[in-house]
Amino acid sequence: MRIRCTLSMLAILSSCCVVVCSARADTFTVREDDGQTVTVEARLVGEGQGAVALERTDGRIEVVPQQQILKRDPGADPEPISCSEMIERLTARFGADKFRAYSDSPYVIGLVLTEPLPKNYEGKATACLKRAASFMKTVEKLFLDFVNDLKIDLEKPRFPLVLLIFETDDDFIRFTAEETGGQGLSAGLILGYYNGLSNRLVIRMSECHTFETPLHEAIHQQVYNRGLIQRLAPSPVWFNEGIATGFEGNGDKIKGGPLRVSARYGRRARLATSVNWDQIVADDKAFRGDVLAGEAYAHAWSIHWFLVTKYRKQYIEYLRRLGEKSTLQVDDAMTRTNDFERAFGKPVGKLQGEFPQWVEQAARKQKISFEEKIPQGRLISQMNLAEVEISAVENQRAGALSAEGQLRNLSHLRPMSFYVTIETNAGNYAEWYLPSVAPQKIVPLPQRLAQKQLNGARGGDNRTFRVKVKTTVPESEMGKKWQSGQLPVPLGGDQ
Repeated sequence: MRIRCTLSMLAILSSCCVVVCSARADTFTVREDDGQTVTVEARLVGEGQGAVALERTDGRIEVVPQQQILKRDPGADPEPISCSEMIERLTARFGADKFRAYSDSPYVIGLVLTEPLPKNYEGKATACLKRAASFMKTVEKLFLDFVNDLKIDLEKPRFPLVLLIFETDDDFIRFTAEETGGQGLSAGLILGYYNGLSNRLVIRMSECHTFETPLHEAIHQQVYNRGLIQRLAPSPVWFNEGIATGFEGNGDKIKGGPLRVSARYGRRARLATSVNWDQIVADDKAFRGDVLAGEAYAHAWSIHWFLVTKYRKQYIEYLRRLGEKSTLQVDDAMTRTNDFERAFGKPVGKLQGEFPQWVEQAARKQKISFEEKIPQGRLISQMNLAEVEISAVENQRAGALSAEGQLRNLSHLRPMSFYVTIETNAGNYAEWYLPSVAPQKIVPLPQRLAQKQLNGARGGDNRTFRVKVKTTVPESEMGKKWQSGQLPVPLGGDQ
């Protein structure tokens, strides 16, 4: 359906009353935005904020303005589509030449290619898909172990659980910007996400190197597809992100669950000063901007870990309350805070005051250090299917930064071409062009002086630098241009 009712519209309509209804299947006659009418079979999963939420057979939820529902005829529950039917729909969406898929029920793993794949690389694509499916099964097991330990009943997923892997960052960013409508965090800063409307998990292929992002987003998918919390219900973002950040991995192995202290998030929480627990519990604003999101996620982990380890009984009761929240229901800041403080019996601020001592004790027992040691002048960046490690020192004789390092091709499929630059705040740069790097191979970046000048450089600190990477398929039109000497022109800034 071509109905424009986005999550931002739901926020605008938040002052409207909420009508809670039981889910059931109906046939709806709907007026689309262009005035045409369509008849759809769907399951009504919620009403409120001047809209209705319709669950389709593939697991999508369509939020339709109430006035565009012309007729509703009761019917039997529609049968969810199978994994093979899901693959057929996704293949039609992305094109058979640029889409590969594999299923291991209930999971459907899809790979969106940037260019058609030569036959000799098909085996690598299949291996990548199977590895991702195996990882999703591991996530499922550890998630179920955690929730079953809390003695909370779960449901089986009703629909195929989709993971879409985009081969290149550029395609991922375009797809993300289209799906999110430019709302929330900048698409360029997002490594992966779970979409509560489409019910799909979407990631960059480079994230299959460590599986850190797929792990986090897969937990969201588990939470919403096993009846723990209803999609589009007013569950606080801190809880959703807190439980997801509780699972950390190393490659395709998961090293800990929500009971383990996270050195990374614990470190960030100790340094966070822009937002506090009161703000995080009351509303979700801090999670929606690029600036405060880092602190918000650190607090989310802190609150969740603290409550599930120190106030376990109250945590279980609070989780049950969240599970009773209905799709399209709205909770204001006072309701959210009251729900929280009634469940745990103390003001939010007092609980935050208890956190530092509790986490320090647990960290000592688990032999976890919050200290972070980063060698000076060394930078590790991951972008555009490249993991780049650069070491740089000031060459006083040349009056320039001297840099060297290595690059790993994070593609699991095929060789890629890379154009790498380091750019100093003074407007100087050094460059490396790598015509073809085999999948997962590490190649050196020989020592270079950052002496070339960026257009429009205004001067600054020559010792501070950033790394940028552009990537393309060697056989593509862009790849052939690079091979002929038409390399990208560094633009400086954040371009």
